[in-house]
Order: sequence, then C-alpha cells, then structure tokens
Amino acid sequence: MITRATLTSPAAGDPFARVAGMTVLLRQLLSLQDAGIEEIRVESLPPDRLPADPRLRIRVLAAEPGPATGFRARHGLVWHRLLPQRLVNGGFAGDLEVAALEPHEFVVAVGDHASRERADRLLYQSLLKPTDGVVSRYLNRPVSIWVTRQIIETRLTPNQMTLLAAGFGFAGIALVVAWGTAGLIPGALLVQVQSVLDGCDGEISRLKYIRSRIGEWLDQVLDDMVNLGFFAAVGWALYQAGSTRALLLTLPGVALHLVYQASLYSALVFRGGGSGSIAGVRWRGQRNPATPGARRSPFRIIKETVEAAGRRDFFTLLYLLTSLLGSTEIALTWCAVIFSVSGVTTGLQWLLYGGPDPAPKS
Repeated sequence: MITRATLTSPAAGDPFARVAGMTVLLRQLLSLQDAGIEEIRVESLPPDRLPADPRLRIRVLAAEPGPATGFRARHGLVWHRLLPQRLVNGGFAGDLEVAALEPHEFVVAVGDHASRERADRLLYQSLLKPTDGVVSRYLNRPVSIWVTRQIIETRLTPNQMTLLAAGFGFAGIALVVAWGTAGLIPGALLVQVQSVLDGCDGEISRLKYIRSRIGEWLDQVLDDMVNLGFFAAVGWALYQAGSTRALLLTLPGVALHLVYQASLYSALVFRGGGSGSIAGVRWRGQRNPATPGARRSPFRIIKETVEAAGRRDFFTLLYLLTSLLGSTEIALTWCAVIFSVSGVTTGLQWLLYGGPDPAPKS
C-alpha cells in the first residue's frame, strides 16, 4: 500500500494562493491525507513555510529536491479532491502528471488569476453529487453553492451551518403552530430555505476537509426533526381548520416515520459502524448510484422517478407550491405516503432480515 508522497519542485503554481477557503498547498496535503498517505515530503520549501493546521494528522517534512518514491505531484496544483484517493487505492506510484484522469477529474496549476478562477470553479462544480434529487440538482444545489462561496472564507464550521439552517426549519414549524393555516405559506417558505441551506454544511465540509461523526448525526437528526415536525404541524393546522382527513393522514404518518427513524438510527449504529450518514448502509431494494453511460430500462426510469419524488428536496418544495395554490393537503398526503412506506419497509427489513447490510466500500 502506498503511504508516502512527495510534492516535488519546481512548483507548478503558487502553493500559497488561496482557493475556496484555503491555500493550494494545504489543500494538497489534506487531499493526500484523505487518500491514506501517512508521510508527505515537500521539496524546496523551508520548514517554517509548511502549514501548521490541526486538520493535518500526518507527517509533513521539508525536503531537498531529489529522487522520490511513492505518489508524486508538483506543489501548486489543485485537483479533484477524490483523485489521489482513486490513484492510491489503485496502487498508482508515480507522477500525477502522467496519470490518466477520469472525465469528471481535473488538475489545475494555479499560477495566475485566470487559473485560480478556473480551479475555484471546478472545485465548486465537484460538489454536485450524482445522488442529488432533481429539485436539489437544478434548484437547491446552485443556490447553496452560491451561499457557500460567500461564506467559505469565514470561520463558520459545517456544524454551525447545520444549526443555522435548522433554525429556519424550526421557525417554519413555529409559524404553523402559532398561526395555523395562515402560517402555511411563510412556514413552508422557511422550511424550503432550510432545505437549500442544508446543502451548505456538506459543501463546507468537503471544501475545507472538516468532518466529524457528531456532524453527520447532527445533520441527520435535525433534518428528521424538521421533516416530522413540519408534517405534524401542517396536519394539525389543517385539522383545526376542519379537515378530518388531515388528522387521519397525520397520525399514522407520524407513527410510521418514528418507526423509520428508529430503524435508520439502529442501522447506522449496528450496521453502519456508528456513522451518522445514510450512505453507511444499504437497504434491500435500494439502487446503486447509476453508472455513467449505463443504459436504463423503462422500469428503472419509472422506479427512479418515484424514488426522486420521495426525496426530501421534492416534498419540501411541494409544501411551498401547494400552499401557494391553497391545496397543502396534497403535500401532506404525499408525505404521509412516503413516511408510511419508508416506515413499513425499513421496519420489515429489521423483522425479516435483521436489518440492512453495511454499504460496500468505495
């Protein structure tokens, strides 16, 4: 296994240029650390110019130019954050400049304003995830990335961003509880704002290499609390306004969503290694991320469309749209269906199969 790397000279660009919240050199070191590298030699820089950052847990040494083994790349380069991980996992021991890149990957020498802007743009583009739902991909993610750009140079941490975003969601719940049906539109708008800002914590985390298990759980639990709280608040407001059907939808929906949450949290603790990320487990029937260029059958397209309509980004926006049209019960009904199906399917998997499997390692 490759555990050593060298950032060679002459530098390809300016290692101390700031791109997306940190210097190019620190970004290189943290990316290599994520790839499993344990020691990095940095050529032609004095020891006092090496970053002293609490995120670095590996040995970083100043070195004179000379023969080097292991992974090699010139300092002053910005690359896709997962590129070293792919190469190291594949056993690549050589110069990055001769490595074959995948279509989504990039390497940019940051030497002037134009190259810095290009590296910045590509880093933000790399935040787009293949697992994003339709609403997230075309609405939420562009807005959240714009917000992240504005705050990336601040000291705001991912966990602080999670709490800030959740505040909008809880404010939306409070408006509906306090104002009843008069609070449906402003409440749904605040929950939609929370849904958008909810992407920023992960974006900051990936750009700044700040991750924690507490952060994963905080994000997951607060999202679930907003989902369940707003659903219950909307159902109660509609019931108070005279809709008995709203109550009949809300009670089983709340109960089965609690079953889902208990099933999910148990799965994360006992099958996902304690991670708070839902990517840590794989439920039966859950699809793998689509392979680029793979041909999809009509059945799969229909299945993926239904799954996309059941995602949080979709039903959060649905609350806002139906509230504006005066038909919030449509969104309530759809969420009741989603919560019921997810509660029944995850609960049964624990009863029949002992829970989900750990997600395969990438």
